[in-house]
Amino acid sequence: SCLEGRLGERIGSELVTVKDDPSLMLNGYYPFDDEGSLAQETVLVENGVLRSYLNTRETAARLGGVPGNARAEGMSRPVVRMSNTYIANGDWKLEEILEELKSGVYLAGSRGGQVSTGEGIFQFNAKKGYIIEDGERTQLLRDVSLSGKILETLLHVKAVGDDLKYNSGRCGKSGQLVPVSDGSPHLLVEQATVGGTG
Repeated sequence: SCLEGRLGERIGSELVTVKDDPSLMLNGYYPFDDEGSLAQETVLVENGVLRSYLNTRETAARLGGVPGNARAEGMSRPVVRMSNTYIANGDWKLEEILEELKSGVYLAGSRGGQVSTGEGIFQFNAKKGYIIEDGERTQLLRDVSLSGKILETLLHVKAVGDDLKYNSGRCGKSGQLVPVSDGSPHLLVEQATVGGTG
């Protein structure tokens, strides 16, 4: 992982707090993980600082964390896995974010993507995008995507909205699929690689 050995380090903007919480009644809910550990909220990133990893009993013993994130599909071997993972609310309104953006690209929704955790590189497809001019949505974009390096993108977050919403899906790992949710309020990212067609 690109986050190996970085506990306590700043990896993102001080506006960014990321949590994973299997106790939320969403698609990734479970009261106990597949090793019998009690489900509880984990603050992964707090004000831009990496605070914790997700852990099984084994990794918690090795890394000094708290277990509760071991998940398995059916009778498969449990592996460390997300549940309901989200970026916590900030205090910006969407209109304020667009006004601050002035000119750029607005992306909405997700059609899936992929992450290389070792290299720290991601690529996600948005459901739709718009060109923003003078803080207003103008031209609609098709086949729009966002890609880049995870840590660089987190450091370039300049505003976090107050409108957290969750999406349901499935997480694929080790040949297994489990139900999960992810969520985020609107974010203003100063530098990012966006591709699409008008």
